[in-house]
Amino acid sequence: MVDILLPALIAGLLVLASHVPLGRQVLRRGIIFIDLAVAQAAATGLLAVHQWTHLENTVVLQGVAVATALLFALLLHQLEKLGNRVQEAMIGATFVVLASLAVLMLANDPHGGEHLNSSLAGQILWVTPLQLWALAGAAAVALLGMRLFHHPLLSFYGPFAVAITASVQAVGVYLVFASLIFPALASFGMNGKRGLLLALAVGAAGYLLGLGASLAWDWPSGPAVVVSLAACALFTAVGRGIAARR
Repeated sequence: MVDILLPALIAGLLVLASHVPLGRQVLRRGIIFIDLAVAQAAATGLLAVHQWTHLENTVVLQGVAVATALLFALLLHQLEKLGNRVQEAMIGATFVVLASLAVLMLANDPHGGEHLNSSLAGQILWVTPLQLWALAGAAAVALLGMRLFHHPLLSFYGPFAVAITASVQAVGVYLVFASLIFPALASFGMNGKRGLLLALAVGAAGYLLGLGASLAWDWPSGPAVVVSLAACALFTAVGRGIAARR
């Protein structure tokens, strides 16, 4: 059991390392659907290349996924000029179109349902060493970008695209969204290191409890962790509210 749980937990912690600070930025910027859209852009780009070329070269596929996500991030940066409301609407609309394209590309594939489920719910319990290295590298690049640069394209959109590309292939679209949003919501309103540490703690607890429940009751690991992250975030938010009234 430990042999399965430990790599999955490491994957979750690597995802949180980049997604928690990015998620806090997402809430501050008010563009909640950006994570779903960028994740779907990377997944759809990968699917298109695989369907049309049948390439199996991991390096080439990773390059395509990163390039697709970066191009999409550049587009989102340009949409900033239209204002938050229009940008958010465009992001949501793009996600729906990309998801629909993925369904259409898999319409005649006998394993299409399986591929879609894998891209959405992920298979974190079966994460590979190569995926762990990809997550670690993506987290390092994203954190360095956020630390060293001030231009939004290099400090937010670029790091976001790199981090999402690696994580969506390892844990799926649902967990990417949950890892970005739920810890950030739990620490919303708290600035600096205290807020960041609380968000990381909520995320780590959510992954640990969700993976444990998945193994104990034979539940799908991705959805189990998503629900666990939501529960931990809700518990933390309620606790903060009670403490604030005292």
